[in-house]
Amino acid sequence: MAPSEAEIAAFVLDAPRGSIRALGGFDTAALRAALDRIEPAPAGRRALSLVLRPCPSAEALVESVLAALASVAQSLWPLWWGASMPDRDDALGRAAARLAARAAPGVSAPWAVAAARLALKGRPPRVKGTHPAIEIAELARIISPSGLVLIVHGDEASRGPHGAAWVRAMEWVAEHIDGAVVAMFAQLPPTAPPFDRILYDALAATRAPAPPEIVEPASWLAPWRGLPHPMSEVEQRLAKALGADPELGALFAFNQTVRTVRGATPKVDLLWPQGRLAIEIDGYGSHGNRMAFMQDRHRDYELILSGFLVLRLTNDEIAEDLEKALEKIRDVVKFRRDRTGET
Repeated sequence: MAPSEAEIAAFVLDAPRGSIRALGGFDTAALRAALDRIEPAPAGRRALSLVLRPCPSAEALVESVLAALASVAQSLWPLWWGASMPDRDDALGRAAARLAARAAPGVSAPWAVAAARLALKGRPPRVKGTHPAIEIAELARIISPSGLVLIVHGDEASRGPHGAAWVRAMEWVAEHIDGAVVAMFAQLPPTAPPFDRILYDALAATRAPAPPEIVEPASWLAPWRGLPHPMSEVEQRLAKALGADPELGALFAFNQTVRTVRGATPKVDLLWPQGRLAIEIDGYGSHGNRMAFMQDRHRDYELILSGFLVLRLTNDEIAEDLEKALEKIRDVVKFRRDRTGET
C-alpha cells in the first residue's frame, strides 16, 4: 500500500537527529504539498528543499550548502530565531538588533550579533572566520529554531562520478544542522557503495513522472503559517499592498489552516475568516502538473462544501498587474459582503 501524505510528512519531519533518510518516487512539488498540509507544532521542525549541483569534493558541496542556507536566512530577516528582530539600519536599530541577537536562545552571541549586522545591511549572514560546523548550525537555527530537515536531490549525484563526495558532504551536514537530511531520488539507487550508507530505512513509492516542461522551484520551506512566505516574492508584494490598503488590510491573514466538513485541513494562501473567503495564489512550477491540478480542484470542492468562496490568482498576474489583482480581491469582498452582510 502506498504511504499516505501524513506518513510521508512524518517520515521527513520526524527523521532522527543526525540521520540521512532516502525518499524515492516523489517529486518536490508533491512532497511540499504533503508538508504544507501538516499543521505545524509550535516547536516543530521545518523542511528546506535545496537543489544542489554535484561538486568534485565534499568540501565544495558543503560550501554550496552554506551559501544556500545564508541566502534563505537573509530572506527570512527580520524573522530570526522565531521572533521579529529590529529592522532599522541606523544607530538605534543596530543597537536594538545587537541586544536582541545576544538574547536569542541557544545561539552563539558573537556570531548572532555579526550576522544581524550583515542582515541589516541587506547582505547574506556569512560571518568571516566562522568555522563551517558552527556556521551551518547557526544558519539552520535561524531557518528552523527547533531543528531543520534539509531536503536534497540525489539523482544527478547517483549517476555521476562524484557520488562518494556527495554522500560524505550530506553525512557531515546531517551531523551539524541539529536536524536531519532527506535525500530524494526519482528512483532509489542500487544498494552499493557509496549510497548503501544512506539507503537503510528508505521509503519508496510509485508516482507518475512530472511532465518535462514543469520547472519546480529551486528551493522552498515548509510548513509555514500565519505570515506571507518569506521565500515568495509574490506573497511579500501582495502583503505589502494589502497592508497599505485601508479597506482590505485588516481582513486577511496569510497561510492559514481551514478545517473542512470532510475533516481535511488544507492550508490556504490568504484567508478572510469572517467572510469565509479563501484566496489561492498559483504558480506554474508548483501547480502545473496533473496531480497538482487534481488536488487543487478537490481542495476547492471541499472548501465550497464548507461554505467558503474560493478565488484563484496567478503569480504572473500579481507580479505584472498588482492593482488589477487587488481590484479582483476588492470585488469579491464586496460580492461576499452583499450576500452575507459581513463587515
